[in-house]
Amino acid sequence: MNSKRAMPGEDRQNVVAISTDSNPQPMSEAARQGSDSKLEGASDSPPGWSSLSISKWDQDSHADSRSDKIRLWRRRALSKRGARLHTKMTAAGQSSSLAMLDETGVVVCWYGSPDGRDYASEEVVDRHLSQFYVSEEVGKRQPYRDLRAAVIDGRITRRAWRRRRDGSAFLGSFDIEPVVLRDGRVQGFSYVASPPT
Repeated sequence: MNSKRAMPGEDRQNVVAISTDSNPQPMSEAARQGSDSKLEGASDSPPGWSSLSISKWDQDSHADSRSDKIRLWRRRALSKRGARLHTKMTAAGQSSSLAMLDETGVVVCWYGSPDGRDYASEEVVDRHLSQFYVSEEVGKRQPYRDLRAAVIDGRITRRAWRRRRDGSAFLGSFDIEPVVLRDGRVQGFSYVASPPT
């Protein structure tokens, strides 16, 4: 394959088209302008068709698939941690409810109290923590404040009004503790709600 490259300071009249046959032809002025525009990123073919071009759509879809994999990995890790915590609580004879939350406060897994009066797992999972709060506290953005306070303080314990499965309220206590990665980033939270006394 024969080709001649123009150096940055040279005149572009000596540019020869790259071809696969043994007899290359010099480029016309129009062809040179077209090739210059294609080098700058403009193309007649749809993005992604050339093996040399990586479109923004390809980069975004790759980034989305990577973030989905990370999110799925975090959810699995939180579910495993929740199962271990639930086993410890059951062995200790605690009848508390346990929810593992992702970093935004959405429930990843749920272990209700054994008395059967608690929420079922399908009613709780993939919904926000605010479902356990009474409407007055949700209006004041208290669920978000509690998550933030747990990150700042390392753990919070509060006694407040909570919502039951049937919509009624009860006075109970709960603990929120962040699950932190080795680099200090918050991976999620554990939410333990004690039954009313």
